[in-house]
Amino acid sequence: MKRRERSWMYDKREGRFLKTEFVNGVRDFIEFAQQNHKFKDAEKIRCPCFRCNNKRFFDVDIVREHLYKKGFCHDYFVWLCHGETVDEPPSEPSNPYRDMIVDALGHNEENPNNEQINNVEEEPNDEAKKFFELLKAADSPLYEGSKVSVLEMASRIISLKCEYNLPHRCVDGFASLFNEVIPNNNQMSTTFYDTKKVLKGLQLPHEKIHACRNGCMLFWKGDAHLVNCSVCECDRYKKTPKGKLIPEKVLTYFPIKPRLQRLYARKNILEKMTWHAKQPRVPGTMEHPSDSEA
Repeated sequence: MKRRERSWMYDKREGRFLKTEFVNGVRDFIEFAQQNHKFKDAEKIRCPCFRCNNKRFFDVDIVREHLYKKGFCHDYFVWLCHGETVDEPPSEPSNPYRDMIVDALGHNEENPNNEQINNVEEEPNDEAKKFFELLKAADSPLYEGSKVSVLEMASRIISLKCEYNLPHRCVDGFASLFNEVIPNNNQMSTTFYDTKKVLKGLQLPHEKIHACRNGCMLFWKGDAHLVNCSVCECDRYKKTPKGKLIPEKVLTYFPIKPRLQRLYARKNILEKMTWHAKQPRVPGTMEHPSDSEA
């Protein structure tokens, strides 16, 4: 599918003044976004300006101002995050797993054209591939006639593993069993590793940092080059029977910034994340750390 004829979105200025075509186009966009209640947060809509990039919700007046000043984010010819579909089929029941992908990843400015997955003319980059693969998994039934998608099945299996602390081999066994009992020509993964690959695009970044086995210090930043603890002098590595060096202890660090961005991108969590900024402060009371004088 070719791009929609919306060249006005990226031709907004004529000298120092906004083009009439651009102003009218922004008005039509806002009217369209307001009609799709499933993609709104109360009376707020996602802001598709170059800076917000569909990650934040604002009142329509603020969205209009952002678009006038900064323009639309890169290649947003199809208003996917505001309820527009690629090929505009008849309306279908909401797919919560597809909504989850849009909430989690939004429309990345690196994504190409949001064109139909099988008909993309240009080779998408890695981020776009993750987005398309997740959308495909959310729309693909586990087998012909199934009401469960590939993404839903993988999500529920991983959720059960975490909830009940199931070992990897147990998940391998269940996945293999499911594959045998459901109809042939299914897309059911047979191992825990294959199941995780389906959800790979939703993963948040993490960093592994070597630590002292006694908990004295981290081999990080200025101490990353050390091979012995600077406090207890124990070895950083231990040697396997095959002579390979592996760290005695590893700390998994989850950066806070991308996690906060993911929370603020979820329309059902956004209100809870910002309630302290909207609630009037009552003198002499403290309902949130931001109410303190420090």
